[in-house]
Amino acid sequence: MWRLHRFYILCSILLVSCLSGLPSFGQSIAYTVDNLPSPKIKGQDYFVSNPDGILSSGTVAELDGLSTQIEATTKSEFAIVVVNDYVGDSDFEFALKLFNAWGIGKKESNNGLLLFIAKDRHEYRFLTGYGMESILPDAYLKRIGEKYLVPNFRNEDYDRGVMEASEFIKTILTSPDSKAELERLMPEATPVWSFKSPILRNSLLVLGLFAICYIWLGEVTRAIKGKLTKKSKYFPPLVSGCGCMGIVMFISVFICAFALNNFEEVYQWKNLPYFIGVFGSITLAMKYNASRTQIVNSYQDEENIQKALRKFRVWGLVPLLLSPLALFDLIGLNKRIRKNQLRLAPPDQSGRWLRMNKDDVSTRESAYLDKGQLLEEKIGSRSYEIWIDQTTNETKLVPWDENVGFSDCPACHYRTFETGRTKTIRAATYSSQGLEERFDLCKNCGHRVSHGEHSTPVKVRSTSSSSGGGSSSSGGGGSFGGGSSGGGGAGGRW
Repeated sequence: MWRLHRFYILCSILLVSCLSGLPSFGQSIAYTVDNLPSPKIKGQDYFVSNPDGILSSGTVAELDGLSTQIEATTKSEFAIVVVNDYVGDSDFEFALKLFNAWGIGKKESNNGLLLFIAKDRHEYRFLTGYGMESILPDAYLKRIGEKYLVPNFRNEDYDRGVMEASEFIKTILTSPDSKAELERLMPEATPVWSFKSPILRNSLLVLGLFAICYIWLGEVTRAIKGKLTKKSKYFPPLVSGCGCMGIVMFISVFICAFALNNFEEVYQWKNLPYFIGVFGSITLAMKYNASRTQIVNSYQDEENIQKALRKFRVWGLVPLLLSPLALFDLIGLNKRIRKNQLRLAPPDQSGRWLRMNKDDVSTRESAYLDKGQLLEEKIGSRSYEIWIDQTTNETKLVPWDENVGFSDCPACHYRTFETGRTKTIRAATYSSQGLEERFDLCKNCGHRVSHGEHSTPVKVRSTSSSSGGGSSSSGGGGSFGGGSSGGGGAGGRW
C-alpha cells in the first residue's frame, strides 16, 4: 500500500506542476542592472526605459509627461522599465538592485516608485522607497497590478495596461489626501473568510463535494464488507491524505519557485479551491484504496470477496469521477478479479462438485487440511480451494500460490520456505565492519540453508558543510534624486 501512496504522491506532484504552467523563454537580450539604459540619459523629464520597444512611442511620451507632472506636484519620482528579459532568477532582486542603483526618489524623503515589467517572463513588480510605503501600501499595489496590468497584459495590450495603472497611481499621488482617495477608488476587498467571498464559497463547495463522496465510500464499505475485522497497519485515509498533500505542497513550492518561477501566481488565495480539489482527490483515492483493502480482509472465501468487490466497483463509481488517481486502484481491483476467476472453476464439468465456502461458520478447514497446509494459509503463501464430490464424497484440494516471498521447502515440500533472511553476528561500528549470516528458513519444519557469512560496511557519520558567498552592488549615478528602497512593494504574473 505504501508503494501506491508514493505513486499517488508522484502523480499529484505532476498534476500540480502541470496546473502551474510552464514559463516562456524569449530569444531577446537579457539585461543586467549595468547595461539597462536609464531614461535620464535623454534628459531630466524622462522616466520610462523601453529599450525593446514593447511600448509604443506615443505611450512612452504620455508616461513621461505623467511622471513629470507627478514630480512637479509631489516631488515624487515614478520610473517605469519595460524589457523582454533580464539576467537573474528573481524579478524582485533585479528590480531592487535597479531601484537603488538609479537612486529613484529624493534622497531626503525616499519617495520613489518603480514599475518593472519583464514581458517574456510574464512578471511585473512594483517597488517603493521608504517614504512611499505609507502612501502606496503593498496590498494596494498588488490590487492595482491585478486590476489593470494582468488583464491587459494577458491580451497583450501592454500600452493600455501600463497607462491605466500609471494614471491611477497619478490620481492617488496628486490627491490632497492620498490615503482617503486610495480607499475611495479602491475600497477594501471582501475578506477571504467572509461568506460573501466567492473564494470561500467555492472552497466550501469543493470541500463539501469531496466530503460527501468520502462519507459515501465509508457507508458503501460498511454495507458490503463481511464479518471479519482486521486492524489496518496503515494510517486512516484522511491522515494519509493530509500527509501526502503536505509532501506535494512542500515539493511544489520548490518547483514553482525555482523551476517554473511562478510561485506568487500559484500560491494565491484565489487558487484555494483548486488546492482543496487536489487534496480531496488524493484523500478520496486513499479512501478508495482503504475501502477495497477493508472489504478483501473482511472475507476468507474468494467467491465472497469477488462478489463484494463487484458491488463496490459499481457503487464506488461516482467518487472515481472526482479522483482520477483512484482509477489505478480500480485497475488493480479488476486485475485481481480476473486473476482469481479460475479459482472458482470446479475440477471437472460433471456438475457433482461442491466448493466449500470458507466464511460458512460450519466449515472447518482443519478437517481437510493438514498442519503444513494450515500454516501456508496462515502466513499467506498459499491458499486452498476445497471441492467435495457430492456423489462419492471425494475431496480435492486445489492450491493457489499467493505470496512470492515464500517457496517450496526442499525438506517438507510445503510453501513455507522463507528466503533472504539475515542474522547479525557482529554489528558494524564507525571503525570496523560488521558480520552477518544470510540464510533461508522453513517456518514449518525448521529446515535451514545457510549462504555463509558476509561483511557489512563500516558505519559513516553524517557530515554537513556550508559555504557562504558575498554579493556586491554598485550604485549608478544619473539624474534621479538618489533615493533608495528597502524592498517594499508587490509583484505578480500574468
